[in-house]
Amino acid sequence: MSASPLHQHVLDLVDTEAIARDTLEFVRVKSETGQEGPGSLFLFELMKREGLDPELHEVEPNRPNVYARLPGRASPGRAPSLVMNGHTDTIPIGNSNPPGRDGDWIIGRGTEDMKGGLVAMVHATSALRRAGVPLAGDLWLTGVIGHEAPAGKKEGPERLIRDLRSGRVRADAVLIVEGPAAIWAASLGLSVFTVTLTDSRGPVHTIKVPYAQNPACWVGRILQKFEAMEQAFEAGPRHPLCGREQLNVGVVRGGDYFNRLPHVFTLAGTRRWNPGKTVADVHAEFKALFDDIARRSGLQYTIAYDGEREPFETSPDHPIVRSLKSAGNALTGKTPEIIGMGLVGDANLYANEAGVPAVYYGPAHETAHSDHERVSASQLAHCARVYALAAIDFCGVE
Repeated sequence: MSASPLHQHVLDLVDTEAIARDTLEFVRVKSETGQEGPGSLFLFELMKREGLDPELHEVEPNRPNVYARLPGRASPGRAPSLVMNGHTDTIPIGNSNPPGRDGDWIIGRGTEDMKGGLVAMVHATSALRRAGVPLAGDLWLTGVIGHEAPAGKKEGPERLIRDLRSGRVRADAVLIVEGPAAIWAASLGLSVFTVTLTDSRGPVHTIKVPYAQNPACWVGRILQKFEAMEQAFEAGPRHPLCGREQLNVGVVRGGDYFNRLPHVFTLAGTRRWNPGKTVADVHAEFKALFDDIARRSGLQYTIAYDGEREPFETSPDHPIVRSLKSAGNALTGKTPEIIGMGLVGDANLYANEAGVPAVYYGPAHETAHSDHERVSASQLAHCARVYALAAIDFCGVE
């Protein structure tokens, strides 16, 4: 991408201080998951102030998604359309640092995850509009609710997916405006599992049950099986971007008294896997393991799965990846790195459920969910410029 006068005009219209002020004001608006209404309304008003024509789409009462379209000049289907996307909700504020400014840093819950990115995408689009860039394809800005688990159930992303499937929102790629300042193009799949093991003998005195028949003994063997699986993942093949598969446990719970049989045990954890494997493969793997345990121990078991996401991977040759690489190179003289992460997010949904290739590019991913969340204003301005140049390259100009 050459630094044409038009490109330079767009870049000059990105105002770092304005982005910093708007991000701080956005962070001051409480919009925890389940109560995102004020945050969505702030984003709506910001889009409107910047000359866009936003719409509110109520997903649940007082919990709207926000959409705005910068119309392309080409007839529908003749030029690529890009959707920029982020979520308006945050995890609970809790004991996080209060909103504030410290030099280049904007501080407070939601700065990095991800109100700063939403502000950057609005300012990028505003710069395109004010510069009079005649994009050929549509550029959509979308802010969704219900992202942060466990309170969020992906209500907002699922509504957007319905709109993508129906063609109401047309997209040839989705750019999610969070994450590190790199092209995050692949993620592992995820399943949160809860296994419940039950002994039909009930809570009898442990004097009546040999330890080898105690459910606690079998839980120990299950954990050893898990350890062997983890060792196999460590020794096995790695995805070039995402690394290796993972299994971990966060809950082991059972028993209520020192000499009563712990007749109900719960194990809960996460299973992550690479592109090329599916949810169905993981379910089959767990079924085989626990069928064998049940057969040998006499225990009954149930498995519940939650928060499941298939892996996603967007080709390094996809136009949105090429556009981001070109934009980053034009700004810094260096081509952004293409990365993968173990984390799963909404790109897993857009790629698999809507069938739209997706990537992330954001200001940073260092303080999200911490009590010391912060984001760099200059880095947000960098992102806004990347988004603007990438939109020009991806959507084309008439």
